[in-house]
Amino acid sequence: DTIARWRRMKGFNVLWLPGTDHAGIATQVVVEKKIKKDMGMTRHELGRERFVEEVWKWKEQSASTILTQLRRLGSSLDWSREAFTMDAKLSRA
Repeated sequence: DTIARWRRMKGFNVLWLPGTDHAGIATQVVVEKKIKKDMGMTRHELGRERFVEEVWKWKEQSASTILTQLRRLGSSLDWSREAFTMDAKLSRA
């Protein structure tokens, strides 16, 4: 945020986009541990569809926490352009 504000003060057009990354393997490990702790199951026992549902639930909570922290800090992001790396508009192959 400091660099973005400094460059704006210097007359540059600056765009800082808010967003979160899916962090694939790290997310999988965290969710697997959570499922084991909460449900006493592995991701294989849970099944792919239910596991993916749990990943998306965790993502919503985690991303919300990160973005809320940025908002509370007063970060000067363009909030109208918030994105997630796995959003359909960003991950079209």
